[in-house]
Order: sequence, then C-alpha cells, then structure tokens
Amino acid sequence: MEGIVGTAGAGLVGRAKEQAALKTFLDAAAAGSAGSLVISGDAGVGKTALVQRACRAAGSAPWIFSGAALPLASMTVPFLALRAAFRNAPQVDGVEHPTDIISSQAHPDVPVIIDAWLDQLCPLRPVVLVIDDLHWADLSTLDVLMYLIAGPPDRRLALIATLRSGESGVGNRLLRWLADIRRLPRVDWMALGPLDRLNTGFQLAGLMGGAPHQSLVQDVFNHTGGNAYLNRLVVADVRTGSRHLPSALPADLKVAVLRSWVALSPGAQTLTQLIAVGGRPIGAQDLAALMPAVDPAAMLSGGALKLLHESAAAGILDCGPDATLWWFHHPMIAEALLQELDGDQRRRWHAAFAQHYEDQLAGLAHPNFQSLAALADHHYAAGHAEDAFYAALRASAAAGKVGGAAEMLRLLRRALDLRSSVPEAQESFADLWSRLRAAAEETGSLEEELEAVEALLALPDGGSGPLAEAELLVRRSLLRFSTGKAFLPVEDARRAVLLAAVEPDSWQHGLALAELAHSGLWHDDPEAAACARQALAIAAAAGNQRALSYALTANAMAAVFADRAPEAIDFAAGGLQAAVQARDFWAFVHATMWLANATDCWSSVAFAELMRTGRQQLLDLGAPHTYVAKLAAIEAGSYLAVGRWRDCATALRLALGSDPGVMADVDTRLVAARLAAWQGRQDEAEAHLARAEELYAANVAFLNLSFDAVRAEVLLAGGNQAAAYAAAMKGSCTDGAPPTMCEWLIPLAARALADRIGLAQDAGNPTAELFALLEDLKTRFPQVVSDEGYNSPLYRAQLAAFNHLYAAEVGRARAEPGNAVQWAAAADAFHSVSFLWEEAYCCWQAAESMLLRSHTQRTAAALWLRRGLELAEGLQALPLKDQLEKLAASARIDTSHPEDAVRSLYEVLPGLTPREREILDHVVAGRTYGEIARSLVVSEKTVSSHISNMLRKTGATNRMDLSRLATRPASGKPRRSG
Repeated sequence: MEGIVGTAGAGLVGRAKEQAALKTFLDAAAAGSAGSLVISGDAGVGKTALVQRACRAAGSAPWIFSGAALPLASMTVPFLALRAAFRNAPQVDGVEHPTDIISSQAHPDVPVIIDAWLDQLCPLRPVVLVIDDLHWADLSTLDVLMYLIAGPPDRRLALIATLRSGESGVGNRLLRWLADIRRLPRVDWMALGPLDRLNTGFQLAGLMGGAPHQSLVQDVFNHTGGNAYLNRLVVADVRTGSRHLPSALPADLKVAVLRSWVALSPGAQTLTQLIAVGGRPIGAQDLAALMPAVDPAAMLSGGALKLLHESAAAGILDCGPDATLWWFHHPMIAEALLQELDGDQRRRWHAAFAQHYEDQLAGLAHPNFQSLAALADHHYAAGHAEDAFYAALRASAAAGKVGGAAEMLRLLRRALDLRSSVPEAQESFADLWSRLRAAAEETGSLEEELEAVEALLALPDGGSGPLAEAELLVRRSLLRFSTGKAFLPVEDARRAVLLAAVEPDSWQHGLALAELAHSGLWHDDPEAAACARQALAIAAAAGNQRALSYALTANAMAAVFADRAPEAIDFAAGGLQAAVQARDFWAFVHATMWLANATDCWSSVAFAELMRTGRQQLLDLGAPHTYVAKLAAIEAGSYLAVGRWRDCATALRLALGSDPGVMADVDTRLVAARLAAWQGRQDEAEAHLARAEELYAANVAFLNLSFDAVRAEVLLAGGNQAAAYAAAMKGSCTDGAPPTMCEWLIPLAARALADRIGLAQDAGNPTAELFALLEDLKTRFPQVVSDEGYNSPLYRAQLAAFNHLYAAEVGRARAEPGNAVQWAAAADAFHSVSFLWEEAYCCWQAAESMLLRSHTQRTAAALWLRRGLELAEGLQALPLKDQLEKLAASARIDTSHPEDAVRSLYEVLPGLTPREREILDHVVAGRTYGEIARSLVVSEKTVSSHISNMLRKTGATNRMDLSRLATRPASGKPRRSG
C-alpha cells in the first residue's frame, strides 16, 4: 500500500473512489466537456495530494497549470495563484500571455484575456488548471475563476480548486462566490474526509517503510483523527518498531503540527516565526536585515540562507518557483507559530517589520503598493495607531492607482477604525466616510457605498448641510433600490426635495425633484410628470451634468408612461450623454434602460441590442463590472424572450464573469432560472430562483423585476401547479405599475388551473372548486395584464399572442371542441413575434388537442408535432421535446424526418405564393374560412379566393384533397403517419 510521502505526495491510500471520480472528470474535459471541481476538506486531509496524483496519472497529454493561494496576513496580491500557475505556460501567437497581463497595473480585461488565451490552447491540448487553497485566494483570482467556470461548455478545460473546510477566506465575498458557483452548470463538488483507522495504518506503513504495530496505529489515529498530513508529521521521528507515540506528545493538534519545527535550531525557529509574523513570502536578504532587530543571537548560528535551508530540510519551509522567496510548506505551520508567540512579542516583531518597510520606502518617489500595504498592516498589528492611520491612508491612495479596489476599501475602513485614536488628525470622520463613499462608487461596490452614505447621514447636518443631505438621501434611495433594501420610497424623495428647497435653484434641488418624479412614476403619483419637468428646468439652469441626467431620464419615463415614444427617446438620449459627462454609471444604466423602453418593449431584439451597445460603452468608459453586469443581465433576459438562448447564455456569462453585485445578480438569476427551467435543469432553476429570493427578501415590492412570473414558470416546470397559480395571481394583483413579465402571469395562472383540472379528472377527483377558480379568473381578468408605457406594434402583437394563449389554456381546461384551433392560433401568433419557447409549447398542445379530440386530424397533428420538435431541439428545451416525442410515440406518428413537413408545403406543391403557403398551413390545421381570416386579419372572401387559386394550381378538388396533397412526401409516396 502507498502512503502520502513528501511534498508531492508519492502515493495515496483509501482514495480509490475519489481517484476514479477525478479520472472521469479529467477524461470528460479531455473529450471536450469543460468542467470545474471543488475539492473540500479539513486542512491536511490530502486534497492536494489527491489532485497531484490525478494530474500525474493524466501523463503528458494535457497541459497542467498549478498554483497555490497564500494566507498573506498583510495584504492581497492580485492574481497570486494564477501568477504561479501560468509562469511556465506556453505563448500563443496573437494572444497576450496571461502573466504579462497579470503583471501590468490595473489592466481591466484580465479575465477576458486569460479566457481568450485558454481558448487558443484548448484545441491544441487539454488544459488542467489547479488552484490550491482557494480559501486564501485574492478577489482578482476569484473573478477570473468565475469567468472561466461560466465559460463555454465544449472546450477541453478542467478547473480544479481545493478548499479548506470552515475557512472564511476573504470573508463574505468567498462565501458568496461559492454560493454563486454552486448554481452554475458543470460545477461538481467533492468532500474529502479523513482516513479511517485501516487506511491510517496503510499510510503509516508507507511512511515508515514497514508494517507498524496496531497499537501505534491506534495511537496515531486517536491523536490525528485520520488527517493524512498530521499522520505524516506525527510519525516523522518514530521508528518502525515503536508500539506507541512518544509519551511527551500532547493530544493538541497544534503541537502535532509543530512536531518538526521543535527540532529546529533556535535560530531557525526564530526565523520561521518571523516569517509567520511577516504574513507573506519573503527573501533571504530581507530576513537578514530583520533578524538582528528581533533576535541578534539567532544570527550567530549562521546566515539567514543557512537557517532557511535547515527549515526546508525539516519540511517547514519551501522555496518558491523563482528561488528567491520562502514560505511555509503547509500554512497550518504559520498559523501554529503565530499562536506560539505572546502578544507583546508579536507586537515587537510587527514593529520591526514596520521599521523595515519604513527604511525601504524612505526617499522613494513612487513606492509600490505592496510595501505600503504591508507597512500599514504591520503598524496596525504593532499597536502604532497614529502611524497605522496615516499609512492606511497612504496605502489606500496607492491601491487606487494599481486597481486594488478591494484593498483601497479595506484600508480606508482601517483608517476609519483608527480615526478616534488620532485626535489631532486633520481628516474628519465625514471626510473619511466621503472618501470611502467615493471609492465604493468608483468601484461599483454598492453595499459599501450604501454603508458610507448611511454613516454620513447619521452625522450632524448629514455631513455638511441640507444640500449635501438631500443629495445623500437621493443616493441612498437609489442604493437601497439596487441592493434590494427598498423599492424607491416616495417619502425619502419628498424629504430630499424639502431639504434642497433652501436653495431652489441648486442642482441638488433639481436632483431631488428628479428622484421624486422617478419614484412617483413607479407609484402612480399624478404629480410625478410635473416634478420631472421642474427638475429638468432647474438642473439645466444649474449646469450640473449629474442632476441633468436624472432629470432628463425622469422626463423620458414620464413620456414613456404617456405613450410619447419619440419624445422619450430624445430625453433618454440626452440623459445618457449627461451621465457620460458626469461619469455617473448608475445614471448611465438608468438612462439606457429608458432609452430602450422608449424604443420598444423589453422582450425584443431591438431592446437587447440597445443593452448590448450600452454594455460595450460602459466597458469602453472603464465602468465597474456591477453596471456592466446589470445591462448584460437585462440583455440576457431580452434574448431569452425571443428564443436566442445562446446569446442569452453569453450575456449571462458576462454578467457572472465577476461579482455582479446585488443589483445585477438578481436579474441574472431570474433569467438563468427561466432558461434552466425551459431546458430541463430543474435543480439549477430552483437554485437560481432561491438565490434571487435570498438577495431580495422583499421581492414582491420590486415591480421592475419578474419574480412572480419566473417563480410560476419554475414551479410549473417542477410540477407544483397549485403554488404556480398562487405565484401568478400574486404578481397579477400587485399595487402600482404592473411588474416585469406581467403579460405571462394570467396565462400561467390559467395553465396551472388547466393542469390541475386535467390531473383531477384523471384521478376521478372533484373539480368544481377548480372550475370556480377558472371562472373567477376569467371574470377578473378578461384579458392578460399589460405593461404601462408600451404601445409599439410589436408589443401589441405580443399582447395578442398572450391573449390567444390565455384563451387556449381556458379552452383546454374546459375541453372546448375548438381548442386545437385556439392552440394553432396561439402558436402562429407567438411565431409572428419570435417567442419561440411559447410557440413550441403551443405546438405541443395543438398536436395533443388534435389527437385527443379527432382521429381525422392525424396529418395536421403530425405537422404540429414536427414543428414543435424542430423548435424544441433548436432551443434545447428537453422537457418539451420529451413531451412531443411521447405524444408522437403514443399516436404512432413518425417524427424522424421533421423536414418532410417543410418539403410537403414548399416542394410537393411548388408555385404557391407566400400568402397561399401561409393559408395552406391553416387549411392543413383544419381551420374554417372565418378562423383563417381572423388570424391573418383579412376578409373571408380573400381567403376563399386564395384557396380557389390553390385548388386550380394543384388540381385538388376540395380543401380536404388539398390538405392530403400538401402532406404527401416529395416523392409522391404516402408518408408514414403511424
């Protein structure tokens, strides 16, 4: 049997199942099915060794790039694990090497460039990317990994990350990141537990070169609990014939971790403890400078390099790939060593590090951010409140210059924590919160910005007077809206207007009036439009681009609600231009949304393309990902509505490529839930919906979102018709403006009732109560709910299609004789507006209605089946495809050649005009002249004339004969229909 030996892990025991799973995972990736695997377990349980073994077993076929994150106590080094992973990676012609991008300062497209580079590599050879100790990964690395995980499913890429159980890592960000990837497709998880007693014995045999006594095995197992790493450490000095561990060995695992360390010379012990206090990989030259300050006697035993090599030989330290920086072989050692130091000693050594960095930075015109951040952290840990305060301010400024947004915010928070300890500081709390707010706004950290705004409002005078307080109130309203805290309360806007009215011509007054109009329009305030006009006049006179943008967009909203689309487009375009001038990205998204609303309904290609254009413009402007993701999420929803699911998936991936923030995350999750439900990934759909509901707890208030309609769709897909009906009715009965996707709600409610009635009838259960609900639904909602502000020809056609669907669902519930015709009309109506998902669903229901109610309509049913199957296959709507195939099988209808249906109409009967072919579709479906006329909005006389022409052209004697000719194969042989 093999045990885990040395750094690389020469072998594994007790992991056959896990090794097989890893092999399957890597084989799938090599075959072109990209995937990600997170391996979690306690520290030292053998995660790294397991991955190393799997990678070695893969041989030289794939490229294997491996890097580890480090627990840097002093700072965050962006892309640290990726730097190590890609150091020796090949160069691809035409694509910038990832290490060049990572090394550059504040490059905005690192995830995209690394992804493009991998796209070039994967066709050449499979790629395996391993990130060890994910719990210590920096935020930049997590962003890149999210982008890669959400990447194309068909490339030869395997991503493996190891994660220590119970680690908070970078705090809420890592927890949220993990929650997000759990809901992404092609992400697998492997929990690695400790070895059992039997396999502990096998491991000890490999480590000790012979079979150990069972008493020793039991002794080791009692102390380590089967932790593979601790097993190795605890028997490092134990002879094969020993029956027990040394009596001096404590049960405390911390002591076991330091078992090898205690054998080091005093100088090496001090050196390693110093490295632990430093909190980051360090070079021998720096250590040589620091050691005399903390322990002059330690250096008498030899130079720093000699002590480093001694520590490495004992398995305590490793030298990094560049052969200059040293860090611990296992991070647990650093943690244990820090715990061994008392508080006073730690503070003294942190002070030595602080002095070391002060000396390094002295006289430098352009000190690097890493050293400044380390200086700030060491001063803080040393208890130097004043020095730590000023160092934090200095480092935060440097962080902003190198794109270290997370570090900038962290250091500003540190300065805020320390401000009360520096009474002579010129920087006030208001000044520091204002800096934090500005940094958060610039980086799109909406929750952090909201915290800063709340803090400023809590100060006397709202920070600095009524005008500033009014502006803060407006911003708080928008931030609460964007983070799911509240849906644009009118009261806050009114208070802002009153405060700013002390200077009625101020831009703050114009901004407050614009927000009052914005919130008022959503809440049906009759005075909202007048507020918008007043806001525009004040903002324009004040010349403030920010206020002007919000005022123009408020007027665009009012024009949309009043059905004045051209006017709304002009206002919104002006608002967009002013937002760019002000570099207010919230205003930019706001104006883009209402420019699109004025152009056409959200469920249109035109709307999606405006979102795409706005998204690209934000990228060009260097906007934070939060705002880019918002437009990408809306773009995804628009593409999904019109059946362009691949474009939808691409936009979703862009939104999730980095942390989208709460504002975009909810939109993204709702769209992803719809797509997953339609395509048969029910668990994923429910997980996305649960995530959205978790983010916006009070989601019923957010009328700009589609919670209820998406919830109803997901519930229907999961077979919970009663809950789906409740969700649809809840959304239909909301106060104020109708919610997004309101048009879907009533048809979904009718569908849920029709399903329940059918199930009850099949089971012989009473249906009177369900029919009563159906009649109540028809009474309360004679038509579907329509959105406010939309009146384009496309939107009217969409409404007509949903009304056809509503009628068809009611007809299905009532088992009306003409239900097949209703479904056919609905399918054609959805086809005219490119709602392919709904069209495919209607094709299924049309075919089923024809087959259930008439044996004479088998030919027409076959055409609807084939049409539905073609749509379902293109959409990858697997549940719908399954239903269509089951229906065809039960009716013994051959659907293996769906293209025959197309040939039958266009090749079997050549010479027909487009209008004649359109009418022929209806003839084949068995519709009357009146039904055809109403569907095509022509007279019955026109329909009769076209049919007469078709009879003449084809030689058919009547409509039935014409239908038979149309459904005959091109060869003239009868088509098999069952």
